[in-house]
Amino acid sequence: MSDERKRKQAAIRAKRLREKRKNSGEQDIRVSLSELEQQKLSEISQFFGYPNEPIADVETLQSLIHRVHAEIPTIEKQLGKCSKCGEQLPQGCAKLREGGLFKGDATCWHTINRNRLIPLRSQQ
Repeated sequence: MSDERKRKQAAIRAKRLREKRKNSGEQDIRVSLSELEQQKLSEISQFFGYPNEPIADVETLQSLIHRVHAEIPTIEKQLGKCSKCGEQLPQGCAKLREGGLFKGDATCWHTINRNRLIPLRSQQ
């Protein structure tokens, strides 16, 4: 088989794959990861792959998305309602006006606690 024919066939396969992904609603997202983030992703892939080979990075990221999404109701329950506006957190007064109706007010959750939504853990 000639090189030109191989290239044409590869181009056709790539085009079909892109069309298939587009029709199924899949979206490619490119992510730049630091060396530390790459190392952590690799460790997560290995951890969830046991006893077999590590799972693919894409599968690992998809699993993490589903896992964190499943935790949202628990996090919302823990956050409760804002003492200033009475709305469910983390949306709070941002439901009432873009950017937050009371943001900047000393008693508004968005002013005093927004950075605590995801607790920071010690980095190892």
